[in-house]
Amino acid sequence: MFDKVTKSIRVLSAAAVEKANSGHPGMPLGMADVGVAIYKNFLKVSNEKPDWINRDRFVLSAGHGSMLLYSLLHLNGFDLSIDDIKNFRQINSKTPGHPEVDNSMGIDTTTGPLGQGFATGVGFAVAERYLSSLLGKDIIDHYTFGIVSDGDLMEGVSFEAAELAAVWKLGKIIYFFDNNNISIDGAVDKVSVTNQKNKFESLGWHVLEIDGHNEKEIINSVKKAKKIEDKPSLIIAKTTIGKFAPNKENTSGVHGSPLGNEEMNKFLENLDWNVDPFLHSEDIYEYFNEKRDRDNEELNKWEENFNKKYDEDENFKENWDLLISNDLGRLKSNSGEKHASRILGSKILEQFSESTNSIIGGSADLAASTKQIIGEDYFSSDNYQGRNLEFGIREHAMGAITNGITLHSNLIGYASTFLVFSDYMRPSIRLASLMNVNSVFIFTHDSIYLGEDGPTHQPIEQLMSLRLIPNVDVIRPSNSIEMEHSYRYAFSYSKNPKVLSLTRQDLDYLEIDVKYDEFIKGGYVVSDGDDFTIIASGSELEIAFKIKAALLEYSIRIVSVPILNKLSNMKNEEINELLKNKHVFPIELGRSIGWESYLGRLTKTFSIDTFGESAPIEDLEKNFGFDIPSITKEIIKYLN
Repeated sequence: MFDKVTKSIRVLSAAAVEKANSGHPGMPLGMADVGVAIYKNFLKVSNEKPDWINRDRFVLSAGHGSMLLYSLLHLNGFDLSIDDIKNFRQINSKTPGHPEVDNSMGIDTTTGPLGQGFATGVGFAVAERYLSSLLGKDIIDHYTFGIVSDGDLMEGVSFEAAELAAVWKLGKIIYFFDNNNISIDGAVDKVSVTNQKNKFESLGWHVLEIDGHNEKEIINSVKKAKKIEDKPSLIIAKTTIGKFAPNKENTSGVHGSPLGNEEMNKFLENLDWNVDPFLHSEDIYEYFNEKRDRDNEELNKWEENFNKKYDEDENFKENWDLLISNDLGRLKSNSGEKHASRILGSKILEQFSESTNSIIGGSADLAASTKQIIGEDYFSSDNYQGRNLEFGIREHAMGAITNGITLHSNLIGYASTFLVFSDYMRPSIRLASLMNVNSVFIFTHDSIYLGEDGPTHQPIEQLMSLRLIPNVDVIRPSNSIEMEHSYRYAFSYSKNPKVLSLTRQDLDYLEIDVKYDEFIKGGYVVSDGDDFTIIASGSELEIAFKIKAALLEYSIRIVSVPILNKLSNMKNEEINELLKNKHVFPIELGRSIGWESYLGRLTKTFSIDTFGESAPIEDLEKNFGFDIPSITKEIIKYLN
């Protein structure tokens, strides 16, 4: 029966790609045996409650092979019909070209950019270990399975994440490596000499090698992997890409293109298939029923145990309620203090972390600089309840692991480094946005005013480039009130990632106030005036008030825009009311490109459109014309 089911998976996958005239048939044809064996024998998932928190997670890191996953979900009784399969890669379909996260139908994460799925799965495993330690093994005890490709393993993000998985002894990761030696442009061994077995063993992984088309070997490999509790497992499955396509199997031609009519017919002949490829017998659908019935029964038992524990165990009840409430509590007042916003932010994060157990994260070897630390406990194989993650100098993996933590359940993962290094994390931030997850990215040292470290560390284009990512809110707070609102909003369940941009240098305390609901609209008036308007955020709001003090003969309106990109939600009349005056002067220590799209009419933008310099702050101010005499002189030119 196994061979009959794998035949159906192959036919269904190839037929959907053929119908769409677009897709990647090679991987599903090559990994059908592994996929069927996992879903039939091991993967604990419920088609009655697909978002069950204690389900096993499945990551198709080789996301181009999406039809393998869609075929398996369809045959396992998830909310994916045969019409959805026929609608593969069509607009508004449930079956896009690469899997997009949807817990309602069994897709745990969006994949496609190679390596991201591998690293996101490590985040799932971190969340599992943390929550199992917090809530009990009877509540959280699951595996993270995955299928990874040679492309995943070539991308550096997977290496970063793999080492962390070994450091943290995440033994509940079981990844299958589809070892077929074929990529888009040909044989992998033309561009890679890496012995993946030796590489992963040297990183501290448990590694097995099997025939990826042998059911018994696949099953036994998972059983062996499950016995190794202190090491993640990589099962290297030797497979043939495009298996049973007579002229295209084991060639790059089957990787990313439909088989074509002639090859498709020969492929079906090879499999002795002589009916509609979208019609499959009832016993194929029944094949997975026994496993799904067992899983659903386990879900029922889990729910009974959960309810009993919730009623009888006060400590568990408190921890669970904290986990799902997103109640960050009230903060002590930080008014009147002069601090760098990274310092003030660390105090706020620490206070919030005392009110909830849902925040977990860390920095890329920069906690001493970014200050974004919660409590004194560090996550490790000796203490999985620690909420501080030490990522090492691995920004790329840090971003993806943060997404995995946030995707897992009610946790909100955060990652912290210097703003200029956000470029290393951009793929993860973009995916967080695409997936509508609440990951938080806290970037400090947010301008040339970090000083002597110079242009390699001084961000110029990063602020505006992060605002370009749809659905990402980039937040630049100034005083303590804005700081509190920023962190409260950043760690809210708003279904989008947030970027916090914080200073290295101390900021003056500004006597301004704003209600939370006004703050999250993106911009508001902090000081009114009728002659001209200055727009600023973060440290530049301090500059705006200094300008106002230097030009007392003018009536100056100052508008704070802590979440500039939110202004795109405002109507033109609202923007005009906010700006009010004829002359409008934005001030930001970064690229000027983009301000017009948010504000429309501008008189002059005070910005930096070149790289920075290595120098003390005072010299940088004068060099780039951000000292008060230079700015006021320039403004007066436009007023007279």
